[in-house]
Parts: sequence; structure tokens; C-alpha cells
Amino acid sequence: MSNEEIVKMYFGYFLKGDTAKALELLNDNAVWLVKGSQNVPTVGRRKGKDEIVDFFRKFTQNFEPKEFNIKHYFAKENLVIVIGDFTHFVKPTSKLVSSDWMIEFIVEEGKICSYRILEDSYALYLAFLND
Repeated sequence: MSNEEIVKMYFGYFLKGDTAKALELLNDNAVWLVKGSQNVPTVGRRKGKDEIVDFFRKFTQNFEPKEFNIKHYFAKENLVIVIGDFTHFVKPTSKLVSSDWMIEFIVEEGKICSYRILEDSYALYLAFLND
């Protein structure tokens, strides 16, 4: 299976809410990096499957995806770049947030070792503010 196919499989499981299957595609020491404001529960650096499960849990608790579009995949050697956009309902504040995004995956020996997302962190910060 190619690195791009592994990432596509990850998205398929994640978007269906099958975190157990998504986790099977990760290296035991995978690093998950989401930059932004600390008022956004999914922000932070996580290492290893136990910490990444926390990301999945916080995502589910705080976001209800309304739209999630994958527009492009680019793969070269162990690097897979995915570009898209999303609109999520933010459960704690009942606000909608939209952003373009780009995720950088590093895949080695058939397992995802690294995830780093670039998204509109300011829009997410505002979406979690209580007015």
C-alpha cells in the first residue's frame, strides 16, 4: 500500500468515527501537532497513541463536522500533504467555524509517524470564545 493510500484510509476511518481503526494506522510513537490558542481543546502536541486518543476524544466532544472536503493529495517519498477545507459546529459555543487546511503526514514502514495541521487558528480561537 502506498503512503497516500494509508493516509486516505486514515481519513476514511477518522471521518466515520472509527478511531480504533484509525489508531491501527499510527506508529506507536506518532507525533500529532495542532498549533493555536489554548482555548481550543484540540490544540497541542501529543506523542504516542494514548495521547492521540485524547485528541480524537476532544475533537468529538467539541466539534460536529458539517462539511469536510479533501481537495488534493501530494505524495513524495515518506511525505503526504493533503489540502482541503472544513466547516464545523462548535458544541460548547454553538458557533460555526470554517477554514481551509493543510495537513502534513509523515509515513514510514506503513504507519503514520507524524501529523501537523495548518488551519485558521484565529477563527478557531474566536469560535471558542463565549460572547
